[in-house]
Amino acid sequence: MEALFVATPSPALVEMVGAAGYDVAILDAEHALVSPDTLQEMIRAAEVSGVAPWVRVPEHDPGFVLRVLDAGATGIVVPHVRSRADVEEVVRAARYAPDGMRSLNSGRMVGYGRTDLATHVATANAGITVIAMIEDAEALAVIDEIVTTPGLDLVLEGAADMSQSLGVPWRTRHPRVRRAVEDVHAACVRAGVRFAAIPRVPADHHRWRARGVTDFVLGEERSLAVRAFRTHVSDLRGYSTRDRSHEDVIAAAVAAPEPVCLFSYDLAALREHVQSVVAALPDRCRMFYAVKANSDERVVAALDGVVAGFEVASGGELAVVGDAAPDAAVLMGGPVPTDDELAAGLAAGVTRFHVESLLGLHRLSAAATEHDTTADVLLRVNLAGPFPAATLAMAGRPTQFGIDEADLPAAVDAATTLPGLRLAGFHLHSLSNNLSPATHLAMLGHYRDVVRGWEERFGVRAEVVDVGGGIGIDYADLDAPFDWAAFCAGLADLLDTFPAHWREIDFECGRFLVARCGVYAAEVLDVKRTHGHAYALLRGGTHHFRLPSSWQHSHPFHVVPVDAWPEGRPRPEVVDDEVTVCGELCTPKDVLARAPVTRLRAGDVVVFEAAGAYGWDISHHDFLRHPHPQRVFVGQRACR
Repeated sequence: MEALFVATPSPALVEMVGAAGYDVAILDAEHALVSPDTLQEMIRAAEVSGVAPWVRVPEHDPGFVLRVLDAGATGIVVPHVRSRADVEEVVRAARYAPDGMRSLNSGRMVGYGRTDLATHVATANAGITVIAMIEDAEALAVIDEIVTTPGLDLVLEGAADMSQSLGVPWRTRHPRVRRAVEDVHAACVRAGVRFAAIPRVPADHHRWRARGVTDFVLGEERSLAVRAFRTHVSDLRGYSTRDRSHEDVIAAAVAAPEPVCLFSYDLAALREHVQSVVAALPDRCRMFYAVKANSDERVVAALDGVVAGFEVASGGELAVVGDAAPDAAVLMGGPVPTDDELAAGLAAGVTRFHVESLLGLHRLSAAATEHDTTADVLLRVNLAGPFPAATLAMAGRPTQFGIDEADLPAAVDAATTLPGLRLAGFHLHSLSNNLSPATHLAMLGHYRDVVRGWEERFGVRAEVVDVGGGIGIDYADLDAPFDWAAFCAGLADLLDTFPAHWREIDFECGRFLVARCGVYAAEVLDVKRTHGHAYALLRGGTHHFRLPSSWQHSHPFHVVPVDAWPEGRPRPEVVDDEVTVCGELCTPKDVLARAPVTRLRAGDVVVFEAAGAYGWDISHHDFLRHPHPQRVFVGQRACR
């Protein structure tokens, strides 16, 4: 069942909802000022368009329930159910004896007398759906009593009002709210009663479906309409860049008077790629985006609802996600967050904290206690290894990351005894840019063995095991990507050997998700030779795109020839030779690539591929105070 709240008092709009293919229109008489005559016409419109008319009634008014049923409503949505008595009152008003005490008349429900009353009474009870909305903290204490009320057909979560009732207003992703909704769902499962979710992003929808939920309320018509209108008017005014490409962006920059220097990011291609990555993951696995790879709010917004949530490592990244994806789940880590950052994470309703030291656990405990909440914790451990070779290693050797295995007993004790903390599992991120599916699967098998050993040794049970990111991009051969399909096939087999109580296996990929969505383009300002070697000097460099220097590789690029050149000015070039591509900084380390070229001239544009990750975000932007590059985002209509 897929339903939509309808708050606009318009019969025509209800017909449109039916034409769009929804199963149910929930006509909102709680929050909307709708007259009885208009409400009746909206019910008629629903009947005409083939969508079931349910009405959200004001509180538990039996008289109102009677009147909307007599007008033709087939469902009663009861807001703010706080007790079994609230449901019993509505069931009594909604059904005829012996199931209730609904009053009978000869109005439109019996065709104004054409349908035999006895026939109507015999069939009407089965055609009415009673839905209880759980939106208040006090309902949680008696949730099993509520969901077992005779005559109750469906329970609908109300996370927004529930957040206010729990003291974290409008933070629907806050752990308190998420646990409350989970408790409501669990009670429905125990009682065998249907549960309806209100997914706020597509990832919510997928998560509930994986748990067997089939009833959904997919928002409200007013917010959907405004988003559609905004997109439409943006297109008409020429603001949308949906149909532009990197080539279009570079061509426009070439035509401009300033030297070309820009990043271009294709958000539509990004979403398409990440959707395919997420879709291939087996059950129990969830993909979070590591914001450090590219923290621009437009990238975060583009991935909102595609990934399961976001992994942040600072208060600044937390703020970006809060602005760009306010309803998203957030994992918060980092080697050494400050007290203020931990407090900000708790206030923002971070789903889980990844803690890397004993002192970090004490800091988080103090912050959680002060906020009168409980923080779910994963312990990040620096394993002994051995691990496969990769560009960067965070474990298996001395690094500043994670808890040494020798210190794990004290950390587990603190995580299970300090106030305000709940040990949910372990976090194991050991390397970066692994290019082999087989070795990555072998590493996850090693993770399985060590975590099972810790569970037995310390008497704990992990609900979540976070295996980090580390899946790479082969910058030396972009035509040979990491075989994600083969990895996921092997992962599905490997999961069969994981304990059933590990309900989530989380990934935190960054580079693998966003690298290929971006390019960095810079104009060649000069070409020269020194000591027999050719150099091309760009308007740009490592202060914009530090990745090649950081990783000490020659970044892949192609040349966009530009024929225009000022008359009478010499135009140096390199033909069929190796060239070192450098930036404009006063350091010999400002090198982005070294490779053979067929032809490269001053005035041409060099385009570095797969520059969407760890480019602008890790660069020292203001060294020498050169102008910053343009940053252009194409395909923005793909964003929500």
